[in-house]
Amino acid sequence: MVRSTGASVAGSTDLVLSEIAYSPYWLRLLHYEKNVWGNYRSRLDGGEFFFSPHGHRDPLSELKSDLIAFTENREVGRLKQHPQCAFPERFRFLKEKLNLKIPEVSCPKLKEYLERFHPESVTLVFSSAYPHNPGSMFGHTFLRVNSKNKNLNQQDLLDWGISYAAQVSDDENGFAFVFLGLTGGYRGQFSLLPYYAKVNEYVNNESRDLWEYELDLNEEETFRLLRNIWEVETNSYFNYYFLDENCSYQLLAFLEVAKPDWNLTDFSIYVIPGETIKKIAKIPGAIRSIQYRPSLQKKMMKHYSLLNETERNQFENTISFRLSPKEVLSSKVLDQVAEYLLYLKKKQENSLSDEHNRLLRLALLQRSHLGIAKTDTENVFPVTESSRPDLAHDTYRLSFASGLENKRWGDFQTQMFHEVQFKFAFHDLLNNDQGYTPFSQLDFPSVTLRYYNKSDFFRLENLHFLSLTSLSPLKNIEKYPSWAFHLERSSPKDISCDHCQVVHFDLGAGATLGMGEHTAVFYSLLFFQTEIGNSFRLGYRVLPKWQVGSIVKPLEPYKIQWVVNSVWDVFQSDRRKQFWEIQMNQSVALGRSWELRLITQGIVSGASTPSFYEGKVALNYYF
Repeated sequence: MVRSTGASVAGSTDLVLSEIAYSPYWLRLLHYEKNVWGNYRSRLDGGEFFFSPHGHRDPLSELKSDLIAFTENREVGRLKQHPQCAFPERFRFLKEKLNLKIPEVSCPKLKEYLERFHPESVTLVFSSAYPHNPGSMFGHTFLRVNSKNKNLNQQDLLDWGISYAAQVSDDENGFAFVFLGLTGGYRGQFSLLPYYAKVNEYVNNESRDLWEYELDLNEEETFRLLRNIWEVETNSYFNYYFLDENCSYQLLAFLEVAKPDWNLTDFSIYVIPGETIKKIAKIPGAIRSIQYRPSLQKKMMKHYSLLNETERNQFENTISFRLSPKEVLSSKVLDQVAEYLLYLKKKQENSLSDEHNRLLRLALLQRSHLGIAKTDTENVFPVTESSRPDLAHDTYRLSFASGLENKRWGDFQTQMFHEVQFKFAFHDLLNNDQGYTPFSQLDFPSVTLRYYNKSDFFRLENLHFLSLTSLSPLKNIEKYPSWAFHLERSSPKDISCDHCQVVHFDLGAGATLGMGEHTAVFYSLLFFQTEIGNSFRLGYRVLPKWQVGSIVKPLEPYKIQWVVNSVWDVFQSDRRKQFWEIQMNQSVALGRSWELRLITQGIVSGASTPSFYEGKVALNYYF
């Protein structure tokens, strides 16, 4: 028996304590990571989480200090609790593992926290991307603790939702937000809200779909997760990093505490919310069931699509005040009017004009006179494999391409080339849209190297930094503008320099028309575009651009994109002011991980034949 810890640990030796200190569960419980040199360091950034002065990097020293602290009458953490109350999961683990005979103390604050849950299991909830806000285009994940005390008349809306996010002030500057978020300048914070409040926030206020993945956790495993969250939130904190130690990553770390045989946090570079869902889905039996909760906007648009032509005319005349609700005898039309006004109210920060409030009251009053009507709009959102985000393509991409380039700038030149490209993330317009927002793009960053048969080395063809695109079809009852943004270092094809490199920036806005259920879009955008480089007489050029394009999906795995750009080189006097860029791109998804593309583009400048033409076939692998 050893007494170096100050605790009575029958039959224990330093060897036993060392084995426990470096066991997977203890390392996960204190959120240690092992670096490339084999040393440990906890991800926690608040000092009060450790009793040993070296505890943040010495698991054994911390374990010994904990055994002493659990026997002492002292107060720790923000809530000034006894160590057993401040670190209940740590205490439970050591007491069971070492058969400690330490008297337990009363923990009223901890008891109050745990008793609100009555946990049965845990559901991981994924909130879909919101394409009209770049900051929300990755989606979000949080937890729902499922209560076992619900009766048949209660819903999961009464369960508790646990979310983790950065502490950001409401008036934070946008540039500071990006900088501090990338460098760990914010503290992470847990929030505990009834699930109905989370549903209202995402489904109603932000019109984002929720995907609910019930996990294979039992009652005791759920308690372990809750106790570990208590330990962190009441005694310490994590610095928040947008790319890796973010909302999704930290939730996975707590799930690893609840389920020690799950390995969920071994991401290499970044952590995207959708990727965490795929990580869990790869574990056999980890997901018990999947439920889908469509957004208020999606429900409204789906119900609108089920109206016949007469009903649509009545609806549109009613919301435009050309028809009184008292004259409407269709319950479906009145339901749609009420749903639209509720959606409008949520968009306007829970406020309606007096005119719209009066219209809503009249519609509800008229609807009440019609009684209960059988509707065929229920269950119109089945959970299908074609719409599940956990089955979406992965985000890393390795691409191999071969093609032919024909240039008529100066000497006529045709040559064959080969390309290799690596892209970090995320989704582009030619990708299969399963699990992503259709006709949207968020790409960053990628590098493309090109090898010409006539040369003996690879050239930098493109260094891509960021692309954002949202093509939102205009609808009768909702009209969002379409927009796009691109930033890259590229090789311009309309001038006669040999693979010169320029910094390219463009920002555009316009409108999109849609056909069918995500079958095709036709769009028109006006761009401000500029390029900076030594190849230009002025060191830069300004290139306003009008873009017309279409994306068509004849079959689900097959996409065709046409793009025509009319570009004006407004400040240059040494070449033609106006030229045309024409593209036709095709893609075929060969399952989840492979994709085949045919990319063709040409430039026409003052002649009927192209001044530049390029075509290539690319094979893309996603992982």
